[in-house]
Amino acid sequence: MDPVIEIGVIDNDQMLLQGMAAWIAGTGDIDLMATATSVAEYLASAPTPRIVILDLNLENYTDPARNVAELVDAGLKVIVASVIPDREYIALTTEAGAAAYITKNNNLDALAEVIRAVHEGRSTTTPEHAFWLSRDDRPRRPHLSPREQEILYAVGRGTPHKAIARHLGISVSTVQTHLERVRSKYAQAGRPIRHPAQYGDRLREDSLGRDKIGPDFGADQ
Repeated sequence: MDPVIEIGVIDNDQMLLQGMAAWIAGTGDIDLMATATSVAEYLASAPTPRIVILDLNLENYTDPARNVAELVDAGLKVIVASVIPDREYIALTTEAGAAAYITKNNNLDALAEVIRAVHEGRSTTTPEHAFWLSRDDRPRRPHLSPREQEILYAVGRGTPHKAIARHLGISVSTVQTHLERVRSKYAQAGRPIRHPAQYGDRLREDSLGRDKIGPDFGADQ
């Protein structure tokens, strides 16, 4: 007999959470082991399931892409679910590391197949996921390394190069080298950065507002 797949669910709908365990039990090979109404609550409970179904809009003013990133950083595989598809956030949560996306009007068989695919490491792109990703009409976004993203974030907030170098333990010339690469990548994407104010513009346009270096960064400017 195949082992039972343990999952968790994060959703602000208490009625849904209360009925989810019984609904999932109908699969026979999937078990709902943990529930929460927020990402913070879920992670604080130190859950054992490595797969979690996350509501796209938790209605607690948290950013969907950041929610996914926090769960992925904790070593979890995330399946995003929503009632009404949101083209922008479907793209952003996918970029943040979500393993799959599914709408809540699907039946149990469809959800179970996505869970099994994520568990087994198989392709998990549902037709609806592929459809909404194909409608992503945001400006072309270059692929930046984590270090390039954090330096772009700091510069976009107006932090001086010396403060960035001191905080990260690197030289000012290294900071400048990373920025040259950032500018080059944006130029190749057809979105050149021609003056300093455009660093902040690119942060807003590409939703790169996740502070990867800590809230105190720039305090020593």
